[in-house]
Amino acid sequence: MTSTPLVADEPISGTAAATRPRRRRRSGVHRRDRGPTGTRSLLISTVAVLIGFGLWELIYALDIVADYSLPSPWSVIHEWWLLAKNGVIWHHVYATTREALLGFVMALVVAALFAYPLAKSRLFASVLSPYIAATQAMPMLALAPMLVVWFGLGLFSHVLICAVIVFFPIMVSIAVGLTSVDRTLVDAAATEGAGRWATLRHIELPLALRPILAGVKMGLTLSFTGAIVAEFVSSSEGLGYLMEFARGQYNAPLLFVAALTMVLLAVVGYVLVNVLENVLIDWE
Repeated sequence: MTSTPLVADEPISGTAAATRPRRRRRSGVHRRDRGPTGTRSLLISTVAVLIGFGLWELIYALDIVADYSLPSPWSVIHEWWLLAKNGVIWHHVYATTREALLGFVMALVVAALFAYPLAKSRLFASVLSPYIAATQAMPMLALAPMLVVWFGLGLFSHVLICAVIVFFPIMVSIAVGLTSVDRTLVDAAATEGAGRWATLRHIELPLALRPILAGVKMGLTLSFTGAIVAEFVSSSEGLGYLMEFARGQYNAPLLFVAALTMVLLAVVGYVLVNVLENVLIDWE
């Protein structure tokens, strides 16, 4: 039985074979075609944020929306500065970040354990699918109080709420990444004597990194949403608690401080995973 080469090149004979440089075939989009990167991308994002703040200030100046619904950007910045100076905002940021990261790690570990058999076994996928669909069909605002009742008012129930929200997109991205790997490469590794673990480590995971990291980015962002939902249900600290307190006091600047700080945390997490993606995937 003869094996088919993975990449078939056109036959070259004579001197041309010795002098012609070998061209590396690439699939997909080249790096130079992926759009702005580095400093240019940062500049574009900064300009976009400044335009957003400018539109916000314009809407406030034209008195299109009432002050109690939409405060001025400068009042929000002033409120944030006061909270940062006395340390209040950092306490709530720490509480929310701890819940979000612990829930994210829990979801990542469990999703990785379930994703591989989900990608490799149709029987396992058929058994697991109804339960996955059930967790996604029920709104988290309805499920979160049940989790609090079952597991108490402490940190664990908040972490669990984050994990439930994050679990599904990470597991699906890992499973899709593994199933999208070219089967020819997997079969070639098997014929060379590579075991299942070696194939997963050296072939499947590297080639599936991009969809996996896409799910990780989505999951890390959603983990902060999960923390806010958990704090809405029951909490005495965190940005979600701060938002609920501000809403009860009709304090629009404080409400915007908590909301925008949560958004900033999610953006930072997204950017960090982007940096990790550029470091890990440098061979395309």
